[in-house]
Amino acid sequence: MSAFITVGEPGPRNARLTADGLRLYQWPGPDGPIDVPSVTTIRRLAGIPHNLHQWALSQVIDRALDDWPGLSAQLRTGTPTAVEAVRSHLRQAATAERDRKAALGTAVHDAAASGRALTDVPPEVAPFLRQYLAWLGASKAELLLAERQVWNLEVGYAGTFDLIARFPDDSVWLVDLKTGSGIYSDHALQLAAYRYAEFVGNDGVVDVEATELLRQVSGTAVLHLGQRKWEFVSIRTGAEEWRAFRGLLAFAWWSHTHPEVSDYSLGMRKGAA
Repeated sequence: MSAFITVGEPGPRNARLTADGLRLYQWPGPDGPIDVPSVTTIRRLAGIPHNLHQWALSQVIDRALDDWPGLSAQLRTGTPTAVEAVRSHLRQAATAERDRKAALGTAVHDAAASGRALTDVPPEVAPFLRQYLAWLGASKAELLLAERQVWNLEVGYAGTFDLIARFPDDSVWLVDLKTGSGIYSDHALQLAAYRYAEFVGNDGVVDVEATELLRQVSGTAVLHLGQRKWEFVSIRTGAEEWRAFRGLLAFAWWSHTHPEVSDYSLGMRKGAA
């Protein structure tokens, strides 16, 4: 297994969460710190896709049906505490499975980025790491960068890509690791954002060498890791995807900064009959 030129800190740095759960990255500017939204947050700001919304609803329905004896017993007490406990239990169902899968994906990412051996990871991580190592052996990829922050202050976003690798034909690719159930259109926009970032950097310092490697990227892909197989899927990230990401960013940021009708109304008249 080839050594990384450099591995960034696992997870986002220079980042903070707002009260409503928005992740902002911060870069020092001439007039003070510049806050920009993270690539992964932007999609959530723009709204939940229809299929994900339907899936979340089904999770709540399934939990209500599976747990109805216990929930009914709680509700029969009639106490505000019991009612709130039932509400909380059902509300958590909408994100519990998603959060579990996200935690597993993070563990797999960390294991891959740090070059851990199969014997050094939990049993639930090992099958995915085995497929990652199998891909490394089959592709003969040379890993150049992993878990590095990219920034585009002109457009207004930042994020952390998974890895940049060089293949035997000397081509340089930006690769995103996925352990979920599939590959979706969001992934193309996410990769486009990473590819067209202005620079790689952290703690207010631009990494010139890493930025030059980012400039050499000629292809982008999702490495989809399952428990029994891997798939390396080349993803188009051209002008169309870049334009779509910027449109998504503009809509998401506008929605975030204009939460009330007073933020965009020019006036109002009221009446009653």
